Amino acid sequence: MKAKILLPIIMSTLLLLVLGAPIQGARGDSDARLATFQTRLNQEGFDVTTGLAKVFNPLGDWCAEKIQDAQCVNSGLYLILDVPESATAGAQNVTRFKIRHDEAIVLIGRTPPPARYFGFHTFIATRFYPEDKEKTVVMSVLGDTVNNATIKTTGPTPFDSPIALIFTPDQGTDAAIRSALRRTGYPEAIINTYVLPASMLNLGDGDTADEFQINLRTALFEVPIDGDRYIMDAPANLHILRVTPHTPAIADPFPMPRLRVRGTGESEMRLMNKLGQLRSSIIAANPGLYATDYLTSSEASAPEDYDFLQREKWAAGSSRDGFFLSAGWMMPISYENDVLTLADDEFLMVYGVNHVATHKASYMNITVYATGREENGSIEAEANAYVGGVYDDILPGTATAYLPVGDPDSELMYAYKVSRKCAKGESNCLPLSAPCPRLTLDSNTVLGLYFRMYLEPATKVGPAMAEILYDRVLKFSPRP
Repeated sequence: MKAKILLPIIMSTLLLLVLGAPIQGARGDSDARLATFQTRLNQEGFDVTTGLAKVFNPLGDWCAEKIQDAQCVNSGLYLILDVPESATAGAQNVTRFKIRHDEAIVLIGRTPPPARYFGFHTFIATRFYPEDKEKTVVMSVLGDTVNNATIKTTGPTPFDSPIALIFTPDQGTDAAIRSALRRTGYPEAIINTYVLPASMLNLGDGDTADEFQINLRTALFEVPIDGDRYIMDAPANLHILRVTPHTPAIADPFPMPRLRVRGTGESEMRLMNKLGQLRSSIIAANPGLYATDYLTSSEASAPEDYDFLQREKWAAGSSRDGFFLSAGWMMPISYENDVLTLADDEFLMVYGVNHVATHKASYMNITVYATGREENGSIEAEANAYVGGVYDDILPGTATAYLPVGDPDSELMYAYKVSRKCAKGESNCLPLSAPCPRLTLDSNTVLGLYFRMYLEPATKVGPAMAEILYDRVLKFSPRP
């Protein structure tokens, strides 16, 4: 889907407000406050319709044969907001919604429990490009997220704390909603606004208007069961409202938001020669085997989604909170990547810098996907299904066997084996496995690897491309 930037004045205010678990007192108090807030908005000239926060599980849906693509997601669950399609009472809730210049979506509730990361992401999901005369899926994130490092709340930490989150392009609508929140008892300190930048969007409810999507991503809950409970209970505890003026308002758009600046000037490049030393040692530790290098690329996700948006390309639903690398065959975003399969007697060694140890990320992971199938010399796109992954919390110490004893840089590096068949009790080895019977994982399965680095602590945004030493992949095979 492609669409040239329009500056329509025909927009209305979309405010997404999620109201969740009680801010103070009992659940009944919270429900009463929410009802009072909705009544107040209606009295002040706004229609209010309710949406739903729902569990988003592409891998599970793919395994259940509900969808045709597992979307290269992590193995955990996500939240996605179902927004009322319009201000009409009883309007259908939709995952991809349009918004007028004077509307807003409001989310009120509580943030996730303690975790390494959470972030609310707003995407341009589809855009109309006149030359194509149709809508194209772009999935380009709109600027910075509201994440655990930036969110406003009154809690002692950003976790399990009360929030009100407004998504809108309009300053007037935002001010009216903030006022109604405060007068209903919601403190100013918990109110956040996610600006939808009108100057680059096609707002409105017409056939050529942009469609948007809002997701919540999380990673590495301190207590996994608490994280799962938060996601599963979200439909009951997070309340979503679409707010629309009874009478269309004159547009008062926010100016284009400033972006958080990536990078600190501190680079991992001082470890480049150490990375070469690590590679040589890994090869030396596997005598008699043939080693093939698979270089990683940032092209598959782009350093910034706005690059893809301007080139009218699919932006892969990434995030400014992260920096991403890929290796192998990653459809439908393969550029210069190589076809990668694993026979029974082959394995991979993924190695590089632990970007959390160098303070360039709050968390990182390495995920492996079944992205295609090789038959008779040709490749067919397959599931994009998760078949294994590791997080940074198990990487410390994995490179010490390949570097000199006492090397101070060994704790900044990692080396991890990936195989379809790890030996019993083998340490530092990730065994790949099919997530469900729908996938056959064998020597003809084409694999892709994704390396995620999220949220540099110093900048509260993803690390800068020029400051990251790229992770690497070696494939070991019997010599011909």
